[in-house]
Amino acid sequence: MSIPALLLGTLFVAIGIFMITKAREKMTVLKKYESEHRSSDGGVEFPNIELSRTHTADKGLYTVLSIIGFFVGFLGVLLLVAGVNS
Repeated sequence: MSIPALLLGTLFVAIGIFMITKAREKMTVLKKYESEHRSSDGGVEFPNIELSRTHTADKGLYTVLSIIGFFVGFLGVLLLVAGVNS
């Protein structure tokens, strides 16, 4: 049983779960804004172009963070398995 692998694995799993939950919370807020400000033709209306660009950038950022969080958590699980098996 490798203690450093177990500690790193636990840390990576915790960080991965944290990243995924935070990204999901922020995406929920963005989707709520989209549903509240949807126009009759199906598009989302923003007061200015800067808010539209920020909204799009945030949506991409949180999508990437959730994907990275998944892989960090997966790496943590692999480290936990390696720590238990050694």
